[in-house]
Amino acid sequence: MIAVFDLDRTITTHGTFTPWLMGFVRRQPWRLIALPLVLIAALAYLLKLITRKRLKEVMLRCAVAGQRAELVAEVNAEFVAAWIPRRCRPSALAAIATHKKNGDKVVLATASNDVHVLPIAKALGIEAVVATRTEIDEHGRLTGRILGTNCYGAGKLEMVKAALGPISIPRVAYSDHHSDWQLLVWAGEGVAVNPNGKLRKLAAAHGMAIRDWN
Repeated sequence: MIAVFDLDRTITTHGTFTPWLMGFVRRQPWRLIALPLVLIAALAYLLKLITRKRLKEVMLRCAVAGQRAELVAEVNAEFVAAWIPRRCRPSALAAIATHKKNGDKVVLATASNDVHVLPIAKALGIEAVVATRTEIDEHGRLTGRILGTNCYGAGKLEMVKAALGPISIPRVAYSDHHSDWQLLVWAGEGVAVNPNGKLRKLAAAHGMAIRDWN
């Protein structure tokens, strides 16, 4: 079996992207000068003037553009040390452990960016990761640019399909958010974990399993 887990608010109790970015801002407070630009981008996104991918690129460029590999590794290590023991749902960790014990292939599929997701996955013992890809230049520095598709909604499903290839063994997927509805349906066995209101309604209407992992 293949078990696909969303990360933010499914395995973790909160989203990881913005708190990770703040790890850089705390070290370089001068980056707060770009806060008005982030707020303008957020408003533009709410008004549907820019895409979710573009909003994330603005946030990345304001917080991490030009960051060297050594600082990224330092921020990642601190972030993982704080989040794995304190902000991961025990029931999620138990579900991952059970799948691994049963010999299942566990996949972490998330809209968060690969730069901080890969260390999280390693700490969780998950080898297969599908995430939004962030560009690193020839000098090993982050640019803030997203490569390819933002791993969200229909884009996430296509990226998971591409990563797994043409295999037909049984699948199960876990998520908290309605944006993953297509992924949950595609898996065959979808599990709505601490679902938001829209996903809860969809799951209930279609007889999909609903789990409380608080």
